Amino acid sequence: MELIKNTHFDFLGKRKIAYVFSCAVIIWGMVVFGMRGKENFGVDFVGGDMLNLEFPAAVSAAEIRGDIGSLDIGAYSVQALGTEEKEFIIKSAPGTSVKIIGFFREKEAASPEKNFVIKGESSVAPSMSVSLRKKALYAFIVGMIGILLYLTIRFEFRFAAAATFAIFHDMLFVVAILALARKQVDASVIAALLTIAGYSVNDTVVIFDREREAIRRTRSNDYVTVFNNSINETLSRTVFTALTTLFVVFLLFFAGGEALHIFSLSLLIGIAIGTYSSVFIASALLVDWHKLSPHKFKV
Repeated sequence: MELIKNTHFDFLGKRKIAYVFSCAVIIWGMVVFGMRGKENFGVDFVGGDMLNLEFPAAVSAAEIRGDIGSLDIGAYSVQALGTEEKEFIIKSAPGTSVKIIGFFREKEAASPEKNFVIKGESSVAPSMSVSLRKKALYAFIVGMIGILLYLTIRFEFRFAAAATFAIFHDMLFVVAILALARKQVDASVIAALLTIAGYSVNDTVVIFDREREAIRRTRSNDYVTVFNNSINETLSRTVFTALTTLFVVFLLFFAGGEALHIFSLSLLIGIAIGTYSSVFIASALLVDWHKLSPHKFKV
């Protein structure tokens, strides 16, 4: 299915604009990220307070999340215990449990039938412990090395390095946007970033494969023209893949509830930026690398 046919956009001619745009957003976001410090991280990373509340009648987790969300206390999570939806575990930032209890006390005074019982109150350690974070980081590094080696064997090192750089670009872009939006990074964001990495490299490899075929077919040294043509030839596939994926993520974002909000938001940003980097960044890096080191690409 071709949504877009016979296009002749000069994507690589706009690569300097893309470089400036990406650098501006990432640098701005990283500065804000550095200024916010621990405020960037959710309970999964920094720990916090844990409440075990039981209500006399069934109440939805969505309603509890809505009540707590109105308090503006930062990141929190609400987990229902059992099937009756009467008992909940609430995890929130350090020092916020008093504010949550006070809110429900006021609500209880207005509606006595909604009185609740505090079955437990304690502080919790980060679920993403230092050891777990280190293991996740090592696993990510090993994965990146694996992608780099695979693409080096399948294409050549310049293609592999450009694709790997595009992955880091996409992940930094997502973190930058979350920092600018004052969103907190938790375990679900880490899961989203790993998903984005897989999506980004897949999208980039499809374009790289078409570029390699074009180089082999034309034997041309005008790589700007060859790469531009290849991006245009795969543009329909790239856009169609992005739209179908974004459709599902939009459903998660709007209908998935508070529990999936930050995860789906990260995916929305990441898929859009992954598509952008596949078209404007990855191939552009190859062209500029070739200008610095003018050796023919291996086909």
